[in-house]
Amino acid sequence: MTGCSSLSKTERKELYEKAIPIGQEYFEKYYDADVEFEGYEIHLPMSSTMVLHGNVKDDPYTSLTLSFYLPSLEVKTAGGPGEFIDKRKSEEEVSSD
Repeated sequence: MTGCSSLSKTERKELYEKAIPIGQEYFEKYYDADVEFEGYEIHLPMSSTMVLHGNVKDDPYTSLTLSFYLPSLEVKTAGGPGEFIDKRKSEEEVSSD
């Protein structure tokens, strides 16, 4: 995928489906939150990133985003309301769980 400026619809959907469990695990690990993802954007070739859009399962008004590097699907950044994002656990807290 590196150097490719476009992906087929099938390739985009496959990336999205691979990213969902990674994103759910990320929010569970760092925020103790169950999330649902409803959509995504893929930014190629500008930044080689993918952004998932969703919300906390029991709070549809808490909108969240999660950015990934492509093609690795390594988490880049999480976004959402300040009071939610500020509750992120540190690496030390996560490794001691």
